[in-house]
Amino acid sequence: MQIKRYLTPFIFGLIGILSFAPFSIKPLIFLSYAYLINGLLRNNKDSFNKLLYWSIGHWGFGMSWLIVSVYYYGNTNIAVSLLIFLLLIAILTLVFSAPLLLLKINLFNNLTYRNFYTILYVSSIFILNEWSMYSLLNGVPWLIPGIIFLDTISQSIFPILGVAGGSYIIYIASTILGLSWKKNKKISAITLGFIFLLLIPVSDEPIDKHTPLNISIIQPSTDPFLKYENSYKEKIENNLIRLSEEIDKNTDLVIFPEAELPYAFESREFSLFRDKLVNSKTIISGSWHFEGSKLFNSMVNLKTNQIYNKQHLVPFGEYIPFIPSLRGLIDFFDMPMSNVSHGTDNQANIDFTHNKKKYTISPLICYDIAFGNTVRKSNISSNFIINISNDTWFGNSIGPYHHLSIARVRALENNKWIIRATNDGFSAVISNKGTIVDKLDKGVSGVLNSSIDITYNPPTAYTTGGYDMPYYLALMLVFISVIINLCIKRRS
Repeated sequence: MQIKRYLTPFIFGLIGILSFAPFSIKPLIFLSYAYLINGLLRNNKDSFNKLLYWSIGHWGFGMSWLIVSVYYYGNTNIAVSLLIFLLLIAILTLVFSAPLLLLKINLFNNLTYRNFYTILYVSSIFILNEWSMYSLLNGVPWLIPGIIFLDTISQSIFPILGVAGGSYIIYIASTILGLSWKKNKKISAITLGFIFLLLIPVSDEPIDKHTPLNISIIQPSTDPFLKYENSYKEKIENNLIRLSEEIDKNTDLVIFPEAELPYAFESREFSLFRDKLVNSKTIISGSWHFEGSKLFNSMVNLKTNQIYNKQHLVPFGEYIPFIPSLRGLIDFFDMPMSNVSHGTDNQANIDFTHNKKKYTISPLICYDIAFGNTVRKSNISSNFIINISNDTWFGNSIGPYHHLSIARVRALENNKWIIRATNDGFSAVISNKGTIVDKLDKGVSGVLNSSIDITYNPPTAYTTGGYDMPYYLALMLVFISVIINLCIKRRS
């Protein structure tokens, strides 16, 4: 029985991850959060334990790709890798759990599904907690519940209120389910019926290409273990040149993945490599880039030399937050190119000329695309998005599936086509409706010859101002709910 007290919340936290790709058992996210909410709102000693073990199960499984990155690509032993992984999960659990302890403060008496303002209060606390996770420690924009609405009728909320709007709906439904759990089977059944209505699959919309642009994505699938070995540099270059020969002759734009070459844009090696490429094509490539003594992870237009520097770096991969002294103590914290600087948040987009007309590209590197507000600001006047990444760091975990889903959400939120080029998959062409038009699978080395529509699509309600609306609404509802409840208490 003692084991059950810990195992049950752990399992309910874990099953919520099965709602995300590649599993996509979408109703489980509602059950997972309903269990958590039910446990939090009970006035008993087990509430904190349920929150703790639910969080460990949820973040431990959902972020399990971290240990793949640390162990396989950080060149550390299993004991050190496990220690780093547990430390990161402990931080995530703490940041997630602490704000939810507000629900243990006795602001409300007899929380039930009958009091609509209590439902709004609880769900609003959860959406604000999601925002706090997003904002702290360079953000944790991963496992956002609203993402599971992809490919359902509910994805129509993304162009209005973004993925946070979808999360809000999930929290509201989960709160009703959690409050009526075992108390009112009729309300529970109605709520479950509403949940299944939200998850009705939607068919892909017809794809129009009014102004088509022929593109080629290079996916080299090189070995990250050997990338910075001197003997491997020539193999990387030869592989890229060989793949470049497979580019369709009608291609207008070629995209290489994130920082594929083991040297900087300013180096003689990069110049020699560039001279070997077909100069008639416009090439957008990831590259390391120096500005003075600062190293940046960058995207470069090789025809115009325009440069964009990655804004959101991966903690413990590209920089060490708070504890720079760890560098040198452990191999994982001292990998080549692991002391990278943050790009500024006011960078210009990259231009691209096609048929003598200039178009604007929204450049996003890897982790950048996970930050909705960053993507939104760069897309107010862009024609399309290029997202380059190096998803080899995920290994064969669930990470690449999550990353691809996030990119699809960004396409829907901003009504923009996305060209996604990764080292070993998933590289993809994503329409402005979030549909995967073409894709190269994980681990495949090849060239994806496809096309996109570069017609300027007007910004969505989300792009022009919808990003903050769920959070402002949540703050207002929390304030109003507390005032109403205090007034009721005073009258009684």
